[in-house]
Order: sequence, then structure tokens, then C-alpha cells
Amino acid sequence: MFDIEKMKAKGMDPRQIEICQQINENSKKRDSCKYHEFDRSRPGEYICKNCGCKEGPEFVVGYRQGLKHGKEEAGGE
Repeated sequence: MFDIEKMKAKGMDPRQIEICQQINENSKKRDSCKYHEFDRSRPGEYICKNCGCKEGPEFVVGYRQGLKHGKEEAGGE
């Protein structure tokens, strides 16, 4: 997580601070979600139907692979 107050104190560009705030908010959504269900919103971007976090294809593929492998290890298909 980005320390927004430190960024402000160091006089960073307001646009950079805004981007970091958006990243922090997205991370909070992602980390609090119990189960992601991603839909493609546009090329290269997916949005979870449950929490609203936005992720790239690398995250989504890894997440789905993790679910698949976890299910296989638990004995379910």
C-alpha cells in the first residue's frame, strides 16, 4: 500500500497521488473479496462482479489456475 500522507508531504505530483490512491482502493477491494468472478470489461481489463476490483489478464489467469489446482488437490474436479 502506498503511504499517501508521505507522498503529499514530499510534494509529489497530485496526479501521481491520485493514481496511488486508486491502486490502494483497488487493493482493498481485491483483498477483502471472498471469491472473485471476473468479467472482461475491455481488452486487458477484468472487473470482479463481487467486489468491483479491476485486474489485468495475468492476475485473472493466475487466480483461475489457483482455484483449479486447489480444487484438484481437494479431490474435486
